[in-house]
Amino acid sequence: MYTTYSAGHAESRFPYPVGTGKGGHKPGHQTVRTQKAPARRKPYGFLNRTLQPIAPDLYTETYRGRVNLTTEESFDYLYRSALNYVQLLEMELPYTPPSKASPREKICRLYQVLDASLTDHVNLEVRKGQLQFCIYRYHSWPDYTLFWLPVNFTEKLHGTLKRIVLEFIRRFIRHHRMQDITDTPYFEMAECGLDCYLEEIMDRDELKRQREKNRIFRSYSEGKISRCLKRMRSRAFCRKLEEQVRQYVPATKAESGLLELVREGLPFIATSSPCIMDYEYDWHSEEEPDFTPIPMGYQILLTYSNEDELTDELESYFTSDSQETYCLTPVSSMLITPQTEKPLPPDDFPERFAKWLSRFMDYIANRLND
Repeated sequence: MYTTYSAGHAESRFPYPVGTGKGGHKPGHQTVRTQKAPARRKPYGFLNRTLQPIAPDLYTETYRGRVNLTTEESFDYLYRSALNYVQLLEMELPYTPPSKASPREKICRLYQVLDASLTDHVNLEVRKGQLQFCIYRYHSWPDYTLFWLPVNFTEKLHGTLKRIVLEFIRRFIRHHRMQDITDTPYFEMAECGLDCYLEEIMDRDELKRQREKNRIFRSYSEGKISRCLKRMRSRAFCRKLEEQVRQYVPATKAESGLLELVREGLPFIATSSPCIMDYEYDWHSEEEPDFTPIPMGYQILLTYSNEDELTDELESYFTSDSQETYCLTPVSSMLITPQTEKPLPPDDFPERFAKWLSRFMDYIANRLND
């Protein structure tokens, strides 16, 4: 089952919608009076020429020391890259480099023209000590959604079907490089917070409840749940998965629905299928950000259950983090060069991935017992 978390709300549920308010500023009713300068002189007359908004030169640190990247050679490379790319799209680049402008002026103007000419977005990045244009495109993705895939539902299954579903999940998390919930910093934060809280509790009922929560946390760390999650990373549960899926005859309607979803999910673990983590791209990347964005690996991961105290605790940490920063969602991106042969291709894999995974998680949470 998938969850959408509600930022800033104490109450949560699965799924639980999130709203983000947009702060507004209402214009006041006061009238601001301005004093005109005497007619004989202009205000701020010492400014006798127009100031151009020019970005400073961009430098990078290399083994040779500090190197300026905004050079004529950099502009030439970027210009040929942009010209080649728009020609691939059978378009024209409405820009003629001015002869007297500085390299940084020409690079800034080239970026503005290219970004305005394309329907996709453009980033100017430093890759391996060189300025490059990156073309990127956002995918439609459910906002503020946690795809925490549980495995405890398989305890309701038996025999061949149980082995089929477990093997499918094992291959799914491996193909998409999904970590489990104990690998996130939220898990460590929750454990530290729980240990400190236990020392301060005086109420007997609250102490009993927190000790039960502590028992579950310890199971995730070193008990039954830990062994279950580790087992999902080891040997196969069955061989020839595709053949097993074709041959299995469901005993109930619930089994039939689950098997059909597994069958629909097989293309997502095929050799030719992309990995969802390869779509992670931070267009606003900074070397030393004030708040690190939340990676996709924390939003799409393996857990034991979505209905225990651990997931509730980690959800609260995630919600708190999301109020300070932003979540990375799937983006198609491509660095362009003067030799680029194809434009950024159309791709709907993340949309299909999210749609199928939402249906799968909703089914195992709400309809498996039908």
